[in-house]
Amino acid sequence: MFGLQYLLLILTILLLISILVRKSARIITLLTGIITILFVILNNPTYTSFNYGSLSILYMSFRLVFIASVIIILIGIVEIFVSARFNARSGFYVFTQFLGMSLVILFTTNDFLLFYIAWEMVLIPTFFMIGIWGGPNKDYAAMKFFIYTHVGSVFMLLAIFTMYFQEGATNFSMYYLMSNLNSIPLAYQSFVLFGFALAFLIKLPSVPLHTWLPDAYVEAPYEGTVIISSLLSKMGAFGLLFIFINLFQSSSYYGSTLIPWILVALGIISLIYSALVALYQKDMKRMMSYASIGHMSFITIATGGFLILGSGLYATLLYYGAVFQIISHGLIISLIFSTVGSVEKSTGTRNIVSMGGLARKVPFLSFILLASFLASVAIPGFSGFVGEISVLIGSYGFLKIYFVFIMIGIVLTASYHIYTLQRTIFGPYNEYLGNIMENRNEILASLILLIPIIVLGIYPSLILHFFNISQIGMGVFK
Repeated sequence: MFGLQYLLLILTILLLISILVRKSARIITLLTGIITILFVILNNPTYTSFNYGSLSILYMSFRLVFIASVIIILIGIVEIFVSARFNARSGFYVFTQFLGMSLVILFTTNDFLLFYIAWEMVLIPTFFMIGIWGGPNKDYAAMKFFIYTHVGSVFMLLAIFTMYFQEGATNFSMYYLMSNLNSIPLAYQSFVLFGFALAFLIKLPSVPLHTWLPDAYVEAPYEGTVIISSLLSKMGAFGLLFIFINLFQSSSYYGSTLIPWILVALGIISLIYSALVALYQKDMKRMMSYASIGHMSFITIATGGFLILGSGLYATLLYYGAVFQIISHGLIISLIFSTVGSVEKSTGTRNIVSMGGLARKVPFLSFILLASFLASVAIPGFSGFVGEISVLIGSYGFLKIYFVFIMIGIVLTASYHIYTLQRTIFGPYNEYLGNIMENRNEILASLILLIPIIVLGIYPSLILHFFNISQIGMGVFK
């Protein structure tokens, strides 16, 4: 559709060239992102393309492909500025291209079987990114990631086949299978919803299905952590917002609030739990891994809240906030891990208590670290504020007095960010660190990531118009 087969052919050819001529893999990775962006711009699908439940899945998918491509390009530019040493890891960029091609298929297919294949394809490059270039416990982290996500994938595949055989379908069309879900027995509908929800919540991830994430993020090389954290979680978010919502609304459970409230509860628990655990971390990289879980918990809350409300201003804010959070999180978490990597390179440690007074020795790097943490806390002026405040206001529409639990999570989130800043860049300088220095190329690379975060924080309408949330929302929220 819209020449998608030609794009995939081009991406496959470029991937093969990267495999054969590894020295050019980095540049070809950037070229892959640019070609994908041009494809989305030139083949801009209309709102009427593949409408299901008044929600144009294809319309939103193309824009997620666009955002994923932008992130890949930004990451590639950052690595060119940051790390000449990374030239020896050309294979890493081959896997990055394979990951990007898998995401293009995942976000644009209308076929559930192909969706599952693309979902599994993503496991391959991620597994090797961690297993080949990871830290001391890379084998354990890679295998744990593979087992967790593959188990979720198996349940999703069983759910797809359940719909296919129970509905007597002749193909795996998303439109057909989702629109006829309520025609099968209730027990099978329950299994379908469970299978998809499990796969999406693992990939997001949500507590208690999250334990693969800290190990994977910590053991992966910083370049891999940036890519995994900024792109993989979008798969779970995409699944919840664009597939699970439609599945639930087509099922016999639509109108019941039990399943939506379970999602809301999981989101709130994830927000509070991740903040509490992060408070006790001494490793800055592990701590920010839990921050990523906290960011994505807002999407789980928004999904459940939207299904509870169904329509109205609060539902609109929830959905808009969740979509915005997908983009914002990808940019912010990329900046955070890129900056934490620069801090470790300069100081030789990730241990928070071993730092102190970095602003006295590396002022520009300290400024970037401060900016990335403020963005993570969702201070006004940064893109994180827009998505989270939208979800917060929308959540009040159905939580009322229980809204206080989200506020507790936000306060705890701010607490560990402030505590870390106090122990790292402020206060007296720890002389045991020696005479540390900052790399200006790394500062420039971080600024490349910081600029869009500030631009979207000041002018969020860029995303509003790009995703056409207002137009889609009028159909979804009837």
